[in-house]
Amino acid sequence: MKQRMRSIKPQRTTSGLSRRAFLKSTGVGLAGAAGVTVLRPRISVAAPVTLSMWSCFPEIEQFYKKAGDEYAKTHPGFKLDTLSADIRSMEQKIAAAIPTDTGPDLYDVSRNIILSLADANLVPPDPPKVMGLLKSSAFHPSVVEFNTWKGQVYGVPFLEGSKPALYYNTKMFKEAGLDPNKPPATFDELLTYAQKLTKKDAAGNPTRAGITLRLVGQGSGIAEKFWYVLYAMGGDPVVQTKSGKWHNNYDNDAGRAAMKFYIDAVHKYRVDDQKLPRDTSAFVSEQAAMHMREADVIGTLKEKGPKVEYMTAPIPRGPKRWGGMTQPYSIYASKGKNMEAAWDFAQFLVSPPMALKLTKEVGWLSLRQDVDWAPLLKETPQYKPFVVWDKGRQIYAEPLLPAWDEIESKMADRLVTAYADKSLLDNPAGIAKTMKDIAAQSDEILKKAGVYGTD
Repeated sequence: MKQRMRSIKPQRTTSGLSRRAFLKSTGVGLAGAAGVTVLRPRISVAAPVTLSMWSCFPEIEQFYKKAGDEYAKTHPGFKLDTLSADIRSMEQKIAAAIPTDTGPDLYDVSRNIILSLADANLVPPDPPKVMGLLKSSAFHPSVVEFNTWKGQVYGVPFLEGSKPALYYNTKMFKEAGLDPNKPPATFDELLTYAQKLTKKDAAGNPTRAGITLRLVGQGSGIAEKFWYVLYAMGGDPVVQTKSGKWHNNYDNDAGRAAMKFYIDAVHKYRVDDQKLPRDTSAFVSEQAAMHMREADVIGTLKEKGPKVEYMTAPIPRGPKRWGGMTQPYSIYASKGKNMEAAWDFAQFLVSPPMALKLTKEVGWLSLRQDVDWAPLLKETPQYKPFVVWDKGRQIYAEPLLPAWDEIESKMADRLVTAYADKSLLDNPAGIAKTMKDIAAQSDEILKKAGVYGTD
């Protein structure tokens, strides 16, 4: 904790009088009395503080530790204890610890968890000093809006959790006769490129994916990646009506087109297979030629795949829209004696110098818009589609809806089953029924939450 000079508060005697009032009542003045020592306000120095911090991002834990060491240079005695786990495990841990006052002083977590904690008055809204930062030019107004719930703003915006790009292996592009300077611009082109980039055995089974898609696993990430395609086709998992109610927006042509993209990729063109190595690890190990994912993959490639030749491009356009998802992750403080120190350290964590370090050392992007990214792009041009947003490319975010986590998670479970269903190939009626059934589950969750409506 930074050593700050401040006047001490008047001390209280056992009678309830302040020390100043007590001395005055006994005839001992604070100044001017002959032979009496003048009493002057003493100066107190803030004691060293040890803060605890929990993170949903194990790869960021070392950044936090280094930041704590850097902060301690100007705040003698400061210490930071850290704990991290995968997102799902840590979300559950935080949701259980905060209500029982057994949580950390600081934590990063998704907004879904915060909404429930805020409704229970278990997380403090931002104090004036933090609000001053958020209302400055440091953050885009949409980020502040994302952190606003029922008129209060919560947390210090820290990192961009979902803004995606298309990663592609330039060496594989050249080998397949594709121009690495001309990545696929549409989802139709993406499938065409993927077919040329896929390697198969004599039986036609893919041995290297043309593109690794999120086909299996647990958690809401499967639905989030499906949204990349769904958005381009003109749909969204849920939309809000003018009256403030919500309903699904994928039991329609957009949802059916998005599902057809996946079914064709897996079962018609066979550019990916559930049995192949998956996602980022597949791209890093060069067992997949393309991959749609967030900026942290760049950091993973530097660490685990430094020899991989690759570039990045915006997520392809669809026939309806072109855009990318944003999902700000913020740092939140807990109520308690260390709250002031926690807010101060949180602001340090998101300062421009630390924002640049976060991206350079870990790969995640800062949410600050007053960072000079030119040195970063000179060193690592693959960050361009993340930090330079093309004109006409829209940004969309998860809905401000407490029931959203359940909707997305259950939607993901159903998508995994659908992707594996070969009977959906060239079966428009089957795809339509599948999307109708999944969407009905989303609407049912909205109804149980009392927020369903179509007008």
